[in-house]
Amino acid sequence: MSVKFESPSMWTASNIALITMRGNDRISFLHNFCTNDIKKLVDNSVIEAYVTNIQGKCLGYVTVFQASDELLLVTNDHKTEELVAHLDRYIITEDVEITLNLKPNGLLLTGNGIEKWLQQEQLTGTLITNHWFNQSSYWFFGELSATQQNALNTLSDDQVHAVRIQTGIPIYGDDVTDENLAQEVNRDQQTISFTKGCYLGQEPIARIDALGNVHWYLVRVDLGVIEAQSGDILTRESKPIAKIRSKSSLTNEALAYVKRGSHESGSNISADQGEFKVI
Repeated sequence: MSVKFESPSMWTASNIALITMRGNDRISFLHNFCTNDIKKLVDNSVIEAYVTNIQGKCLGYVTVFQASDELLLVTNDHKTEELVAHLDRYIITEDVEITLNLKPNGLLLTGNGIEKWLQQEQLTGTLITNHWFNQSSYWFFGELSATQQNALNTLSDDQVHAVRIQTGIPIYGDDVTDENLAQEVNRDQQTISFTKGCYLGQEPIARIDALGNVHWYLVRVDLGVIEAQSGDILTRESKPIAKIRSKSSLTNEALAYVKRGSHESGSNISADQGEFKVI
């Protein structure tokens, strides 16, 4: 399957949540509770980040968009109410207001020609850069007319997630949970600033960076003839070697936590269930 969509396309995102942060202290507040440098954001820019607990585990994995007077956090809806409650708990005197929208009417717009289409249409709504694919893509929160919808190819869940997996992009709940240390997700360059200073969870994350590695890394795997499903554990000599997360039925590729030492790209792994390869 091609890793690109060949025409302007849309996907209706049924499980996307939108967290809005307003108030004069919103930037400094979020900066203190996530792994990336929120203070470096400029208007209409985005950054990836984990919201971590004191152990350095991921309570959320979000795309943060800096609008002129608010921060918008886009995430997969998994324990999202718990994430908002976690942040609310730390608001004492700060000028911060957090709201959660579990039905934000979100569309993913992508495909060859989508930039030209967007320029022509001048949509009314919020457009946020999406990083799931190796081509331009955007979250759009707003309404499309029937004519605009008819001009776009409609993508299925299977199509979208097959390409997302091929690109190696995790989503919260499916691939990242509060059981995972930030570095296990294997997106340090995109999500973690090691120079921003203190934040909740910073100490264990910095300790891992300075002194050692984690035991598992999230990587892309080609399962070959192995008929594994999301949640399955592959073993070698009856010991876990890979934990399957997102799995594509179209490509038989998956995102999986693979044991350190076997996780490097190109590694061919002999499991009790058969052979598979780290891509």
